[in-house]
Amino acid sequence: MTEHTDRPELTVYLRASPPTVARERQREVIERAERLAETDRVEDVTVRRWDDRVVVSNGPDTVDGHAIEAFESFKRYAEEVGRSVEPFFQEHERADGRLIVFPVICIAIHVDDELRAVFPSADADRSDVYSVWDCLTALETDGEAVELTD
Repeated sequence: MTEHTDRPELTVYLRASPPTVARERQREVIERAERLAETDRVEDVTVRRWDDRVVVSNGPDTVDGHAIEAFESFKRYAEEVGRSVEPFFQEHERADGRLIVFPVICIAIHVDDELRAVFPSADADRSDVYSVWDCLTALETDGEAVELTD
């Protein structure tokens, strides 16, 4: 039997080989996310790493399937709620397949296994941007800044 909770579960995605400055930002995000778990503001934190870019080839797939699945689910979710994951994630068509460029840091929020938010993201018209920092600050406070509360 699966226990249901209203507390979010965070998956923090980090680029595997970031520049030094970005690596420090990644450490800060992990520390803040872990504090959220320690103080019971979130149910759990999972950290995953992905390459900076992946080519989904027209031939047999040899890429990180989880990164591609995550990206596709983020894109679908954003479209459903009137947001966009571009330009933070980028897709380019190439002769040998589709190139996907991943952000240095991304947070996906799930509640009871349902995707509820992705950061960074923007409104469909890109008038409002929701950063990873916005996400963490909202979780540390009331959640309203990035629509994490009902």
